[in-house]
Amino acid sequence: MDTTVIDEAIDKYVNERMKTGKKSATDRFIAYAYLKYAGDELTEFLKKVRGLSRYYVDFLTLMENPFKGPELAWLASMITVGVVSCYMMGNEETRTAGIFIFSGTLVHAFSLLRMVAKKWREIGVMIAIYREIIEIVEGEAKTLA
Repeated sequence: MDTTVIDEAIDKYVNERMKTGKKSATDRFIAYAYLKYAGDELTEFLKKVRGLSRYYVDFLTLMENPFKGPELAWLASMITVGVVSCYMMGNEETRTAGIFIFSGTLVHAFSLLRMVAKKWREIGVMIAIYREIIEIVEGEAKTLA
């Protein structure tokens, strides 16, 4: 059984869940599993879906931390540019440039904070959806056993 097929099934569930809700997405996911696979293949499919979903939960939990990605490097570079612009504002000759650079740094810092908040929200939702998939698969595996 190919991982891309399993990943497509998970992706279909996620898209359906975002659009129509949990009940409809669950029904479609289970119907897809039963139509596509039968017998031992269904059990294998459910095990692989559960394993891949757990992997995604672990990966997204790691990536949820904003200090484990490019955001930290962007924040450090903004702090450096902000410090340099404050120094420039202290000199009479470069004061105007320092003011413009500092205001641009503040705008980009606000943009970075918004991006981090959006990323946290989206990753939190995806983790919850993958946990739903794990619950659905475990419940269906119990009915098969």
